[in-house]
Amino acid sequence: MTENLLGNEWYSERYFHKNVATSFKIKSVLHSEQSKYQKIDVLDTLGVGKLLLLDGKTMVSEIDEFVYHEVMGNIPAMVHPKIRNVLIIGGGDGGIVREFVKHPEIERIDLVEIDERVIEVSKIYFPNCTSGLSDPRVNVKPQDGVEYIKSFKNFFDVIIIDSTDPEDFAAGLFTQEFYKHVSDALTDNGIMMAQTENPFYDEYGIKSFYDNLRAVYPVVKSFTGPMLIYPGVFWTFAYASKGLLPTQLNESKIPFMSELQKTLKWYNMDWHRGAFNISNIHKKVTGC
Repeated sequence: MTENLLGNEWYSERYFHKNVATSFKIKSVLHSEQSKYQKIDVLDTLGVGKLLLLDGKTMVSEIDEFVYHEVMGNIPAMVHPKIRNVLIIGGGDGGIVREFVKHPEIERIDLVEIDERVIEVSKIYFPNCTSGLSDPRVNVKPQDGVEYIKSFKNFFDVIIIDSTDPEDFAAGLFTQEFYKHVSDALTDNGIMMAQTENPFYDEYGIKSFYDNLRAVYPVVKSFTGPMLIYPGVFWTFAYASKGLLPTQLNESKIPFMSELQKTLKWYNMDWHRGAFNISNIHKKVTGC
């Protein structure tokens, strides 16, 4: 937790049953508050720049945020034939919204973040992430995503679950029941994506996430991306759909992405095509 950040030279996040830790040298504490839902802190660090903590857990840093946000936004955008409506649950830092607004075919993007203060704090300290929130296609909803999604049937083409760890109010975002609500809200060729933790420090039972997904979706795959500030760096992501394979890039979108990817820091189509070729430990932990 972060109660005593002031005066500290280092901040350490402990994980894997508190047997391992990652530390960041602090330049200054930029922000600290207790919202209705969680403790929100922003640190200025020597190693990763500005760093957002929620209940003492690393969420976003200036040094690596683009990896997470680019893969979550551009993988489904390159697979789906025609995205009109997108839903992002969580993601109050706005980074995934920033990636989706780069795609002109999208007509509506709903950002449903239960803690409005995360959005407001991110606007101040992570303006590059929140730059897409002013796009007229974006609807910011400070609501509970678990309840919000129940109001929609066969509407969203892509749904992104940008959650914290499966604890407290975020635990419901990893259940089979919730994945069924997501499926109901998706169109017939809809795509869902989510973060699914680290396979080496399997503190939360990653395979259960994928078992829950497989009980609902005919296509369930996994891939990885390096997240420097997250436990163990080696981070997994889930792709689930009603039929579209993640490696089948839509041919009609290749000319557009050939230009867009020149502006991106991580994502490109070559990486995308190979990302779902995963290691043995990754296969074993996820069952993919």
